[in-house]
Amino acid sequence: MINKIRDDKREMINETSHITNTSKVIKGLSSQSIVTIVLGIVEIVSFSIMSRLLTQEDFGYYAAINAITLIFHSFSETGIGSAIIQQKNLTQNYINNAFTLSLLIGFIISLMLLVLASPLACSIADENMKIPLMLMSITLLLSCLTSVNNSLMQRKLQFMRMGIIKLISLVVTTIICIILAYKGYGYYAILVKVILASLINFFLSLFLCNTRFGIALDKDTLKKILSFSGWLMASVLFRNLAHQIDNLMMPRLLSVSALGAYNRPKGFVDQISDKLNGIFDTALFPVLSGVQDNMLALNSAFRRSMSLMNTFSLLLTTSFIFNGGLLIRIFFGEQWLGLQPVMIAVACTLLLNSDGRLADCFLRSMAMTNQQFYFRIFETITRFAGVLIGYKWGVLGVAISVAITNAITKLVKIVYIGNKIEIKPQNVMSILLCSWRYGALLIPICTLAYILLPKTWGGDIAMLAIYVLTVAFIFLFMPRFVGKQYREEVYMKLKFFVVKKTN
Repeated sequence: MINKIRDDKREMINETSHITNTSKVIKGLSSQSIVTIVLGIVEIVSFSIMSRLLTQEDFGYYAAINAITLIFHSFSETGIGSAIIQQKNLTQNYINNAFTLSLLIGFIISLMLLVLASPLACSIADENMKIPLMLMSITLLLSCLTSVNNSLMQRKLQFMRMGIIKLISLVVTTIICIILAYKGYGYYAILVKVILASLINFFLSLFLCNTRFGIALDKDTLKKILSFSGWLMASVLFRNLAHQIDNLMMPRLLSVSALGAYNRPKGFVDQISDKLNGIFDTALFPVLSGVQDNMLALNSAFRRSMSLMNTFSLLLTTSFIFNGGLLIRIFFGEQWLGLQPVMIAVACTLLLNSDGRLADCFLRSMAMTNQQFYFRIFETITRFAGVLIGYKWGVLGVAISVAITNAITKLVKIVYIGNKIEIKPQNVMSILLCSWRYGALLIPICTLAYILLPKTWGGDIAMLAIYVLTVAFIFLFMPRFVGKQYREEVYMKLKFFVVKKTN
């Protein structure tokens, strides 16, 4: 009898904890979703205008400059911010040590990029990249310090506050960027946008995080921070290297203009994907860190998140594949229509991107940073090999090779996480395939329409109409076919909302 009472009490505590965590996630996702939608609209408008003002060569140079900067940026993402979020008992001394460490690392890597700007420019492309790289070095120090401010707000689940900072920064810098591009400053217009954004993000986050920082160098505290962040820093380095290896290799293997042609559709797809996946990552990580020792809670969160995120990822992937022509006409300009096959190949990476972000979130929240590092090395090696093979078939060959290597690495990672939280590989694959099963109806219908319709404005609009109607029919009238998680957690709430409004 006593054991039964204890079990019931423990179950009630776990259920209460689950409800509280779910509420936090929903609240975080809601605020993040609102901000992300607004940010996405501004960025898409900016993308559309810049695609018409700059050349393929401009975008190629910026892609190469940004790739080098991101590699150095890996050292500013030392994992100190994640260590702050993951720390159970956060003290002012811990915060001061984290801030001091960020300041030191930021200064060192900024100086490194400043000194190495010339040899890096010549090895990747040419001397034209030297001055831009020197200018971009300041963003490394600012980013390093900003990560501490953002982590404190993220720990408190102040997602709306973080979103407002991004929105103000984006609107101001976008206006300036468009003006400079219109006046003929080329890729320097984008560089100015990035540098100004770093300055604005730093000062606004410093003000809104509402924390005073001090200089502190406590040996034990620093060791504790680095024990968590050391592996994570190495992991981020290889993550950025894996994601940028195509941008680093293509100027030499093909040309700067080819990189610009490849990076436009890739940048467009990645921009939307990163924003949407960032919603889940930002909201889930603090909550998962709070239940990192509760295997039952982690198991449940993994199943539910994977099911819902993959249901949405197939929708996102097919929307790009079947409506790529219309998207290029609207947001790129008709001069970019020849890149539609590249758009389709790049869009295929979206199918498993959410799984990769979900796996990374679990690895960080469970403090498995060394395992994450090994996955990054694997991803870097496979991406490098893929680009070496794919470039022989030009820009499209690189896009296809990246899509294939992306699928391989994401599947390996998600199966590994499932095994760690006691979900068998076959069950992981079952969750994945069940969340995609509505594609068995959506894809054949849209493929037939895509083949039969002409590749004109009228044909692209008709394709969009068919796609939207097919999706609407499946999700509104066949919720069981879409999946259990969708039917129980999304469809029922949507149905209740509609009924409430009509009554």
